[in-house]
Amino acid sequence: MSGAKKPLLTHPTAPFYVLLSGMGVLIFMGLLMVLSASGVRAYANSGSSFSIVFRQIIWFSAGLLLGYFAFKLPTKGWRRISPPLLLGSAMLLGLVFVDGIGLEINGNRNWIHLGPITIQPSEFSKISLIIWAAFILAKVERGEFLRNQGTGALLVGFGGISLLILLGKDIGTVMVLALIMIGMLFISGERITRLLAISGVCLATIIGLALLRPTLLSRLTAFLDPFSAANYLGLGWQPAHSRMALATGGIFGVGLGGSRQKWGNLGPEAHTDFIFAVIGEEIGLLGTTIVLAAFFMIAWAGIKTAITTRDPFSRYAVAGVTTWIIAQASINIGSVTGVFPVVGLPLPLVSYGGSALISSMVGLAFILGVARREPEAKSYFDARPKLLMWRGR
Repeated sequence: MSGAKKPLLTHPTAPFYVLLSGMGVLIFMGLLMVLSASGVRAYANSGSSFSIVFRQIIWFSAGLLLGYFAFKLPTKGWRRISPPLLLGSAMLLGLVFVDGIGLEINGNRNWIHLGPITIQPSEFSKISLIIWAAFILAKVERGEFLRNQGTGALLVGFGGISLLILLGKDIGTVMVLALIMIGMLFISGERITRLLAISGVCLATIIGLALLRPTLLSRLTAFLDPFSAANYLGLGWQPAHSRMALATGGIFGVGLGGSRQKWGNLGPEAHTDFIFAVIGEEIGLLGTTIVLAAFFMIAWAGIKTAITTRDPFSRYAVAGVTTWIIAQASINIGSVTGVFPVVGLPLPLVSYGGSALISSMVGLAFILGVARREPEAKSYFDARPKLLMWRGR
């Protein structure tokens, strides 16, 4: 390619490299901090401080493999498999309620046990719903469906999957699904009045469910004042100690492995839901800023790719995945810092958990594939033989 060099962020390959960099930072940070945050529990359970991080490395390897296929699969292939993906997701969610297969952990029935593997189907339902919703909205844009038909289909699809997840008592995931649906409808040009109505119904439903479950209502009370005498030794314990961890870390933290709050004060979730607190304590403001910057990179790359691509299916799917990752990260970080009540959501790419890690990697690999196949970016990559590993069609 000839001519003057383009500024870094306006270069056609910028979304690809920025997204890849953001993913790399978060995955590296995740593996490092899972090792640090899980060492105490891993040693107590297995006699080895590395048993939990070894499992995370295995899940990461599986995510690399599946992510590579997601990256290589062309848009036509994604459109073709979108209905089977949704059906398969619903079937997996149904297995949660089969005796001998479904597992209940901490009062939620959201896991299935298949031999030596335990997975959380609700994590895979996010990417399945996004791909299927993009398929429907693309048909609306091309005039194959009426607007009302498309919106109605999304309400039925998201509502059906959300109902199955709610039966397992996982309100946090349903909140993320609602945000994804609203975000994708907004991108598709849905009327603001209808979006407000849908948002109101979703919010009222979530609040109503919280009021019907005493534990969730108590979590809200604990969130408002976790240090009170009534809450501190109960549901306020984790929120209080997560704030203590962040306050202790200061600018540069107490050092890797030096967290005191991970020694039981954050419960068994130190390496899952509260890993951001351990990052803040051990690496300080520097570490939390790195994590936030990496999520900002993912948001920028996703938005840029959605704006650039001319294919409606790709545009809606990229917007959905970006909404998912950023919304879930915001809720998790908000829970740790005391902005939101604790809802039990992992920090994407960082928290321990195979299902969450793999599904996030697959979703972001889809965006990488779209960014790689954009005409200008493709021409640039194809003109550089040394990047043969990325020469997908």
